[in-house]
Order: sequence, then C-alpha cells, then structure tokens
Amino acid sequence: MKRITIIGGGASGTLLAINLLKYRGEERIEINLLEKRPSVGHGVAFGTSHEVHLLNVPAGKMGAFPDDVEHFHRWLNAKGHDHGADAFVPRKYFAEYLNATLDDARRNLPSNMVLNLYDVEAVDVDLEETGAKVICAEGDIFYSEAVVLAFGNFLPPHPSVPDLKFTNATKYFQDAWSPAVETDIDPLDSVLIIGTGLSMADMVMRLADKNHLGRITAISTRGLLPAVHRLGFSHPPFYDELRGKKKITELLKEVRHQIEAAESDSGDWRAVIDSLRPFTQQIWLDLPLSEKRYFKQHLSRYWNAARHRMPPETAAVLAELQSDGRLEILKGRLQSIEHYENFDVKYSFEGAKKTIRADAIINCIGSESNFAKLDAPLVQNLFAKGALRSDPLNFGLDAYPDGAVIRANGERSQFLFTLGTALKGTLWESTAIPEIRTQARDLAERLLEN
Repeated sequence: MKRITIIGGGASGTLLAINLLKYRGEERIEINLLEKRPSVGHGVAFGTSHEVHLLNVPAGKMGAFPDDVEHFHRWLNAKGHDHGADAFVPRKYFAEYLNATLDDARRNLPSNMVLNLYDVEAVDVDLEETGAKVICAEGDIFYSEAVVLAFGNFLPPHPSVPDLKFTNATKYFQDAWSPAVETDIDPLDSVLIIGTGLSMADMVMRLADKNHLGRITAISTRGLLPAVHRLGFSHPPFYDELRGKKKITELLKEVRHQIEAAESDSGDWRAVIDSLRPFTQQIWLDLPLSEKRYFKQHLSRYWNAARHRMPPETAAVLAELQSDGRLEILKGRLQSIEHYENFDVKYSFEGAKKTIRADAIINCIGSESNFAKLDAPLVQNLFAKGALRSDPLNFGLDAYPDGAVIRANGERSQFLFTLGTALKGTLWESTAIPEIRTQARDLAERLLEN
C-alpha cells in the first residue's frame, strides 16, 4: 500500500488530490488530505464569499485540468450560472467548483483507492528511513510514503519600519481577509492600504461594496496598479528568439521589440506577455542566479503588474473612486508608523517627507515568501531539523522543478514534495491556477509511479 499525505486543502492541495484520484492501477492507494479550515478548495485565494471579488482569469481558462481548460466554464453553465467563457466570475464559484470536482472524483473511486479528509493542523513531519510521519496539533499521526506541502499563501510581513508597536492596534489588519476588517472599520474611517496590487484592489472592492464613505489611500514603493485585462488579442509565440539569452536586458529588449511589432499591427502588449506563459518557467530556469537577483530587485514588480492583471469590472470601480476623490494611489517609501488615537504614517517620495493620517491600516504587501521568517509551527520544525531550506532568492522553498524539496544539506528529499507558491523561486510563475493545475497533474503522476 502507498500512503500519500497532502498538507493543505486550498486550491493546490485539492487539485493534487483530484489528480491522484484519477489513478487506475492495481496498487492500494491511501490519500490523506489535511486542512485545518472547515472545508477544502478555499484557502486564502478563493475563501471570499463576496460577489465583487472576481477571478483574475476568464472562466473559460480556469478548468482544473491542463487538457480541459473549459471544464470550469461548463460546470458553471450546468449549475445555472449564465456566464460567457470570457467572463470574470466571483471567486467563490471556483471554490465550489473545486469541492464539486473532488466530490465527483471520490464517487467514482475503485476499491483499491481511498481519500480521507481531516480537519486537523499538521505541525511536524518526522522523516524516517522508509517514509515520513506527519504529526498534528490534535494528536493525529499519519504514516506516509510521500508528504506534499501544499502551503498556499501566508500572512504578509509587517511593513519595514523601525518601530512595530503600531501592529498591536485594533485597527491594524495584518490579515486583509479577517472578518474584523468588515466589523471593526467604521463607515467614515479613513483607511490606508499598504500595497497597490491585486489584494489592494480586492480590499477596495470590499469597502466600496459596503458603501464605505471614508477616504481610502493605497501606497507602495512604485505606486503600480495591476494592469487591466483586454481580451480578444493574440500574439505568436517567440520563444525561439529568446532561447539562449542569459541576461535580463537581452530578454527585455526582445520583448519590447515584440510589443512594438504587435502594437504597430493593431495588436496589444498584453497578448505578447501572455504568449510567453508556456515558456516563462523554462526561461527562468535557464537564467543564472545573478540575473534572477537583478530581475527581483529591478523588474519583478513591473512584471507582476503587467502579468497578473485585474478584471475590467474591478478597474472601473477603482477608476470611479479615484475620479470622485475617494481613492488615492500614492508612490512612496514608508519611514515610520505610529499609533495614538489614529495612525500617523510618514513616508518619503523623491526626497520629500510626507505624512498620512488614517483610522485603519490594511496590510496588502503580499504573502510572506521568506519561509525562514514564517511563524508557522510546521515550517519552523522542518527548518529546525534541516528538512527544508529557503531558495536563494527567498521567494519560497528550495526545490527541484518536479516539486521534490531540497534539504538544508543540499540533498534531494525522498519523501517531501511541494507545489504552487512554494515553488516561486524555482519556477517564478507558480502562483496561478494554470501553472498549479499542471504541477498537480505532473506531481500526481510522479508520486504514483514511485
């Protein structure tokens, strides 16, 4: 019998379980999916119940299977949700879809396969000669021949300011998805959002949906908003023109050339970026570490803004709020945050020092990616025993492209695997469903073969 334990029942863990359940061999397979939340398939990304929180990818491209990308769209139609394939639908539908797809897979299992769902929190993994022992806070123990760390997103780090006493204030929200964001922020409160990416857009949509009347300000070092999707364009792949280039400047020059060519032919730059998607991971793998560091420092924020775009509906709300003076986007570097009756936030921009006063602060910096800094018992314990290490860029875990993690001594782990956000340092593009579903399929096949 082969026992596989998946730690984490968000999108990546659920997609892996779905793919494992497609096994039709003769060996007995036991899969244990551990998720401390009451239901699987949600996680941080898809746990929202708000209709205004939309998927950032059209419904017709969000299927759970790489060879059937329209599977989700067909499910929507079957459930009576009349949306076109190009529609950006509420994210809660995708969580329902993952649950339904997992349930369908469970109903059709052969007798030699079993999937167990456990509402428990894994806090440690003991690695032994022939397998691993997963230990849970509740006292449960799971013996496994393979353990998959399907972490998903963590809380963001606090802002980089000298004094963090403000983090104890009631209206500082490190967790932007906490229910307290709705219950504790008053309608007239001035709100500062730290970060100007997709999470910021989600929070603004949430506040606007509740008819928030107070001023909303969002700040980041570069003040970049996510670009807006514009569908209906395509661009031919140009990986051959990029193959062999080992410097970011060379790659960027070719991408700019392709964008100029596309726009001169009534095309759109977004289609050029999207045409890179099947090849981005290989391009990243081929780069030397020094070039990856250069990209991280100088270009990663611009890439994220261009690559991870927001729906037109979301952009329209943000634009209206900006036009009405209810939302302001600032560029600047935070210098200090103090809390008295409200928050006093000092920042600098082009040499000038400025101040923002706010009644509430929502942290939308983004998930902490430096695993060595995480306040998570499972991660801390695995780091302490040398079972894990951070990747050289502190984007995630050090791991092979196939998901096998690398131990502190540099050895390939026999029993620990990962996928999704933890592979960002290894693959760069590893946080969206189109990449994760491919990883889930490939990792499932690998685990069942070994």
